[in-house]
Amino acid sequence: MPSPRIALAITGAALASACSAPPAQAPAVGWVDRICSTMVLNGARLSQLPAVDPGDPVRAKEGLLTFLTSLSESLTAVGDGITNAGAPPVADGGAAVEKALAGLEGARTSVDSARSKLAGVSVADPVAFQMAVAELADGLSGLADNRGPLRDLRENPGIEDAYREAGSCRALDGVG
Repeated sequence: MPSPRIALAITGAALASACSAPPAQAPAVGWVDRICSTMVLNGARLSQLPAVDPGDPVRAKEGLLTFLTSLSESLTAVGDGITNAGAPPVADGGAAVEKALAGLEGARTSVDSARSKLAGVSVADPVAFQMAVAELADGLSGLADNRGPLRDLRENPGIEDAYREAGSCRALDGVG
């Protein structure tokens, strides 16, 4: 049996190490951190907008098709990231996830529809091509009003609290 001094020293060392260790991350913080990490990765992909030269309809069409494909893939990846994070460990989190996923699906459907329409547009007539692109832009204008999955998720108070603590979420806000 160890002496009282050794037992006290061991207990003191254990308490000191416990006090100096970082606090355990709350499950909700880890959950939302995984989602924000997905957003950071996909946001970087989307920041590379296509160079569109209206004087070269063929290249403009290729650039726009590539961008719309990337946008659709990013929306899918964000949705997969939310789904793969599992059930949110907060009260009523499932409703927030459903709303976020529905918004993502609606946005992806709009993007895929625009991409299909653009793929069918002829570049033989540059004026007609520009008019078709303008129509597509109008069709996609609803995406600008889309509040995004994080805003939908953050309507839940538990997710909002976790969001404020998650490192990758602070990076999205430009704080981290």
